[in-house]
Amino acid sequence: MLTLVVNPIAGNGLAQRTHERVRALLESRGIEYRSFVTQAPGDAEALCRNLARDGAEAVAVLGGDGTLNEVVNGLALSDVTCLLVPCGTGNDFAKAMRLPKEPLAALEAQLSAAPGRIDLGRMNDRVFANVSGIGFDVEVLRQTVRFKRLGRGILPYLCGVIAALFRFSPLRARVAFDGGPETDMRLTILSIGNGQYIGGGMKAVPDAVIDDGLLDAIAVEGIDSRLKIATLLPRFISGTHARLPLAHVTRCKALTIHCPGMTVNLDGELIPCDVAKFVLLENALRVRKCAQNA
Repeated sequence: MLTLVVNPIAGNGLAQRTHERVRALLESRGIEYRSFVTQAPGDAEALCRNLARDGAEAVAVLGGDGTLNEVVNGLALSDVTCLLVPCGTGNDFAKAMRLPKEPLAALEAQLSAAPGRIDLGRMNDRVFANVSGIGFDVEVLRQTVRFKRLGRGILPYLCGVIAALFRFSPLRARVAFDGGPETDMRLTILSIGNGQYIGGGMKAVPDAVIDDGLLDAIAVEGIDSRLKIATLLPRFISGTHARLPLAHVTRCKALTIHCPGMTVNLDGELIPCDVAKFVLLENALRVRKCAQNA
């Protein structure tokens, strides 16, 4: 039995429109399914916790990265298979999984693929599949909400980036990797990646791999000049910022950030906290690994 978890507002209604097409596909293949349409934040997570507890077989997520975040918080460390039907604004984790962009094509690829497992990250008591971080990307996400009406993909995020330039200031934080000593850092951005992408395709953590047993952390030193940040934006988008002298890359299984009053981006969800403790959860999510993401 496959449970469809549908966020009807994802992708400006794309998930709701895709739902009927997915049902037709499953019926043509003789795959038994049931549908659950979310009504409010937290619905998908509560459902998936119950499915994991009851030993369900598989879940297909019709939504974006926010819906997926709820689902993985419910399914982490269980034996329920998670399939992704990308219907959101950015669909960044679908890129990390190297799935086709078209929702039905992505589902068909997974239905025909072999089972496998990927890593997840955990920040305090919340799990994430893709990318977390503090700094400039948080302000970008705050501003992007204003531009989601512009459609899917990178355009709303680029508008958010421009708006964020006029509101962002570097952060002061203490950071420790794998239980080591704390380092006092002044940061423009600190990205922690299980996956690679944020903002509809920006390579925030370009070398992260979703099943290598490590988190990739990229800390970019504090930049005060808005003009300099603007000139570096193409490098943030392409991922080449990781090679700049002011960027410091660390691969680790755990890290802790102390920064009173910070907001943490967790798969696009914004979480306020003073201390963020990150841990890698190895092989924590059961998926279907297509040939292109094996």
